[in-house]
Amino acid sequence: MSLIIEHLIIHSLRQDDNGVLKADTRSQELQPTADVQEWVEQLHRIYQQKGNKSYACFLADTEQPENPSPFPQLFQQYLDKNLSFVDFTHQSTTVLLAQLNHYQYPDEGVLIFCKYQFVGVDYILLGLLDCETSVTLTEQLELSQIKYIDLSKMQLVARVDITEYQTNTDSRRYISFIKGRIGRKVSDFFMDFLGAAEGIDVKLQNQLLIQAVNEYCQQVPMPADEKAATKKKVADYYKEQSEEGADIAVKSVAEYLPKQSDGGDFYAFISEEYDLDEEFPVATTALRKLTKFVGSGGGLNISFDEKLLGERIAYDAQSDTLTIKGTPPNLKDQLLRMLKARQ
Repeated sequence: MSLIIEHLIIHSLRQDDNGVLKADTRSQELQPTADVQEWVEQLHRIYQQKGNKSYACFLADTEQPENPSPFPQLFQQYLDKNLSFVDFTHQSTTVLLAQLNHYQYPDEGVLIFCKYQFVGVDYILLGLLDCETSVTLTEQLELSQIKYIDLSKMQLVARVDITEYQTNTDSRRYISFIKGRIGRKVSDFFMDFLGAAEGIDVKLQNQLLIQAVNEYCQQVPMPADEKAATKKKVADYYKEQSEEGADIAVKSVAEYLPKQSDGGDFYAFISEEYDLDEEFPVATTALRKLTKFVGSGGGLNISFDEKLLGERIAYDAQSDTLTIKGTPPNLKDQLLRMLKARQ
């Protein structure tokens, strides 16, 4: 992996006897040993693969609240070399600590700041990560407790694309952050700390694109197998872009779809019917509605491949009835056992 660590430091957050968060800060950066390199590569890879990221940008001067966050200024001072990396992290930690205590977010953990380069792009990744306790076996065959940083539970992590920030002044997405299932309040205070606001609704952009693909495939006459093959090509493109951490390009999607009888293509169709950016990050969760029918409600959760409609599955709109021929074996087994128990 072509990842180059330029700066790395980790601080610790702990609660004092009164339940107030305090910071224990390092005065020196961590050296990029082989173990550190491997850990940062793992951190980068896990973050890159997270599907619930949102995108933001720093607030403009006219959008600033009454008490704006100092973080954007600290970040700029660091880029301008008016602040050392260590001082930048110390002052940023003080700002975050104030936000954590203000919102009464009591979690302890480690605060990481990492400046690195990946495939020619400069990033700063910062986040509050959980420390967990585990048991290990010593050389003397004794059990001993150890603490480790749990990368699987990323909740408060953000990454600034420095290259995008410096080269594209109109960008609304040079900050990415994980939008976890931990409540809006937590996401709000993290945005307050960064002095940022969401700049692009990635989930909506992806949903609209998939909706447009489905509508376009309905309008263009083609056999069912050709339609399924076309959608699979779009799905494969999505997966490739996701694995590479690259954006979805509307023009690239258009290349996988056939033209209409009048010569019009998907790009012209979507430009007229939808308000979409030319490129946007991947949200693979939207893919489900490209090749599947999905719905839930009233105690039911139903999902099946689109190609099964008209074959094993039939829908009667008048009676609002869905008929399934050939029940999945595991479901059939549960149903038969239940019927037998009731006899």
